[in-house]
Amino acid sequence: MKAASTLTFVFAILVPLATLLTTGAACTNVATMKRDDVCHKSCDMKPEWYKLCQDTLRPVPDTAEVTSYALMATRQASLKYGDTMNTINQMLGAGNLPSKEREAVSHCKGKYGEAGALMASVAKQLDGCDFTRARQEYIDAEVAIRSCQDGLWSFQYMPLYAMVTADHDLTLVAYELGALIFGR
Repeated sequence: MKAASTLTFVFAILVPLATLLTTGAACTNVATMKRDDVCHKSCDMKPEWYKLCQDTLRPVPDTAEVTSYALMATRQASLKYGDTMNTINQMLGAGNLPSKEREAVSHCKGKYGEAGALMASVAKQLDGCDFTRARQEYIDAEVAIRSCQDGLWSFQYMPLYAMVTADHDLTLVAYELGALIFGR
């Protein structure tokens, strides 16, 4: 009996979460495509991006408006930014980083703040079918994450570097999906 109530609770949380992550307004003049096609068209230039695209879009129906795919990737990037920001805050809060590492991690904190605000703005635009600033804001978010990644280059041994690299890849996948709507 307890397992059934736990399962009910899990579904009660996950179903609205999946809906929250994937729903958006139907936008005029935006194509509907299959997930495989959208990942091939947007992310074929790197095999790891194609796989990341597939993994990121798994919760979205197999055939959907491209805006739904871009919105899902953008929201997933925002969620991952939050996870990375939590790691950054823990690292800075511990107070045991050597000065050079602390400087690089502090730089990342500022850049993640910028990138997070930009991706939230892009998600709002995609949800409202307003693509006027989305392209530039995706680019600016990528630049912010790359700046953090560049600052950590000397500290690749830190787990944070791998997190930032994964976030950068997801940012680029989100951008490439968005570019199917508004161009590069």
